[in-house]
Formats: sequence, C-alpha cells, structure tokens
Amino acid sequence: MEIIIITGTPGCGKTTITQEISQLEKSEYISLNELIVSKRFYENYDKKRDTYIADFDKMIPYVIKVIEKAKEKKLKYFFIEGHFADIIPKKFIDLVIILRCHPDVLRKRLEKRDYKESKIRENLQAEILGNSTNYILEKDLRCPIYEINTSNKSIDSIIKIIKDIINNEEINLKSFCNIDWLCELSKKNRLNEFFD
Repeated sequence: MEIIIITGTPGCGKTTITQEISQLEKSEYISLNELIVSKRFYENYDKKRDTYIADFDKMIPYVIKVIEKAKEKKLKYFFIEGHFADIIPKKFIDLVIILRCHPDVLRKRLEKRDYKESKIRENLQAEILGNSTNYILEKDLRCPIYEINTSNKSIDSIIKIIKDIINNEEINLKSFCNIDWLCELSKKNRLNEFFD
C-alpha cells in the first residue's frame, strides 16, 4: 500500500481533492483536521486564532493504527490530508503532494469561508512563506515530493495531475517546480500588503 500525503495551506483544495481522488482510486483517506475535532485530539481552543490546538501525542498513535488497519485491507493507496501532515512519521510516507495557491486567489477562497481577517492574514503569510513545503522538506524524505499550483486549475485538472503522478505517467515537470510567492510579491513590491 502506498501512503500519499496531500498537504498545503487551508484553502488550497486539500480536502476536496483528497475526497475525489480517494473515491476514484477506490481507496481510503483520513483528514487530520477532522480527526482533531471528531476524536477530540486537541488540548484547547485558541479563540484569538480561531483554531484548535492539536494534541499530536494522542493523534499520531491513532493515525498509525488507522494506517495499519488499511494495510490489512490490501488497498493500493491510502491518503492522508491536512495542513500539518508533516507530523506523520517519515516511514509512513511514500509520496507527498503539496497544493499551493496564489495569495490573491487564496484570500478570496478564505473570505468565502468567512474566516476572520486575522486568520486570513495568518494563512496568507503561511502560504507566501511556503510553510507546508518547508515543513515537509525538513523531514528529509527519500520519496517524491510535488507542488501543484491550484490557483487557476479546475478540480478535474488537479485530479488528473495527481492520477498521472501516482500512476507514474510522464509529467510536465514545469508544473511542479519551486512555487515562490515570496519572490514574486517582493519583485512586485507587494509584501507590505501581507506583512506588517
């Protein structure tokens, strides 16, 4: 069974994409964000940041048990999605897909979710700095890692890219290299729109 991590900043499309690709591949998935609430894997709620503070010491053993049960089913793939998917021990990661989104597009997506301005700003900063990518790279994984810019792609086109990746189809590598919003915004003298 191949374990595929789908990560990225909130609003980049992780949950929707993971649900769709999991169904198409007749596989299973877990959403780390959903687990925090449904299994009460949190220490408390941060009202200022409008988010739960996850208890990873409780969550990780549970996720490992879920992975082991999935292996018994002899599934071809098992997907794990979440913006903090870098918590998964590296021995359980076979492939990583990081969904990215241009900050201007991401802002609109997060506004549609009725996020508070402070939460929108925090997530935009995380996306600009490439936090999801950086946290994955810090794990020093020996598996393939792909970044996909979801800004102007349909769900179907993103699904096709991911299917091509997991089925080892020939891929246009230009679609998956070094997404750098920080450099782009800096060149356009726009960083002060996102950072104090």
